[in-house]
Amino acid sequence: MEGRVARLVSALAPTTTIREGFSVSELDDYRAKMAARFHTFDHDGDGHLTRQDFQLMAQKAARAFPGPRSDGQDQTAPLAEAADQYWNGMAALADADRDGRITREEFIGAALSGMHQDPEGFARIALPWHQAVFTAADHDGDQRVSVAAVECMLVALGADPAQARRVAAEHRTDADGLVTENEVLSAVAAYYTTSTPQQAFTMPR
Repeated sequence: MEGRVARLVSALAPTTTIREGFSVSELDDYRAKMAARFHTFDHDGDGHLTRQDFQLMAQKAARAFPGPRSDGQDQTAPLAEAADQYWNGMAALADADRDGRITREEFIGAALSGMHQDPEGFARIALPWHQAVFTAADHDGDQRVSVAAVECMLVALGADPAQARRVAAEHRTDADGLVTENEVLSAVAAYYTTSTPQQAFTMPR
């Protein structure tokens, strides 16, 4: 698995342009993205994330893609493990008082310090989770999924269904009309490592 992740990081890194200095608007765009992402995890809306919130997200993803893959592997445990890794990575950066809770501002700050303009930081913290979700959706293990499966992934991650449909349709497809793992994870990497505004997740009203 580590070798596969290393290859993915090598492939994804060129999608991020590392540079010094950011405008206020760029950082505001990134903060807005991460604030929206925070709320997809905050299942009870109490303004704090805990390890349990990440496990609830893993359970939601497992329900979206039930049953074992064609190779007989059940994805429930890998999703739970990847969600735990995501939590551990964010908590190490954000949970300074070690109370087992992360506020929205702490989450945003951790993303800024740990993943913004940093493909390797993204690979350590968030990539394993998104890779696990893709693997759960990839029932035949050929590292390709349908556009409908991408839409389902986005909804499982907390996107509005209508927005998920639009975003999924924007992905490039291969000759068979399928979306590759690298295509999906490149988009995910851009989400976490750049200030480019996103369309999948919205802030609650």
